[in-house]
Amino acid sequence: MKRIKVLLIVGFFLSLTACTKWGGGNEEENNPFQGETAKQLFVKSEEAMTKEQYTSAIKRLEALETMYPFSDYAERAELDLIYAYYQKGDYPSTAATAERFIHLYPRAKRVDYAYYMKGLANFQQTRGTMANILTIDESWRAPGTQSQAYSDFATLIQQFPESQYKANALQRMIYLRNTFAQHELNVSNYYFKRKMYVAAAERASYLIKTYPQAPSVRPALSTLYHANLALGLNKAADDAMAVYQATYHVKPAEAGAA
Repeated sequence: MKRIKVLLIVGFFLSLTACTKWGGGNEEENNPFQGETAKQLFVKSEEAMTKEQYTSAIKRLEALETMYPFSDYAERAELDLIYAYYQKGDYPSTAATAERFIHLYPRAKRVDYAYYMKGLANFQQTRGTMANILTIDESWRAPGTQSQAYSDFATLIQQFPESQYKANALQRMIYLRNTFAQHELNVSNYYFKRKMYVAAAERASYLIKTYPQAPSVRPALSTLYHANLALGLNKAADDAMAVYQATYHVKPAEAGAA
């Protein structure tokens, strides 16, 4: 009964969306797909996808979603729509559609794909399309939706340990973790160079505690040591040096140098 109720509610909202999407009035004029069956819409969308005509595919898949929300093609159409949005670079729509699929089909065989694509879309939103063309140091940017991407990938790995997308999701999580850590180091060193030693020490300490496996921990320990030394906090500085030497077997480098 709960499943039926959810589908009825979704159907109601989709019907409202249909009115807005096709603009009301004469349906045949506002809906170019009026009269086409769910199968026809799906088959033509598949043909468009094969030809990489993603705009055309999206229009038909959206029409199918609106006109036939409970058809036998609805589930597959949602998965195709996720992919088509992603290929078009519409990452917000990709993430939203993937989230909708997860809620509508939580036990679907390919629900792990929806989790993966949601993470991938959130991963790309902050980066933008130019990140694939230009070399950009993303650690200077605020995390934005990449924090959500990290959470999406973590959920995928936890809930679907046998998923074919696990390995790639794990690699992206490591990349994101290191990027987040480097961002904290950039901020810490920014404060240190401006002699804002308390702020520098706080950000370095946060990095060390939050991302203990990131490469940025080593220079963060150095910054923490020098910041505490500048503040006259000799005990805290000695503690930072002890950890640094025990881990790396050398003395801390000059803050901000690494």
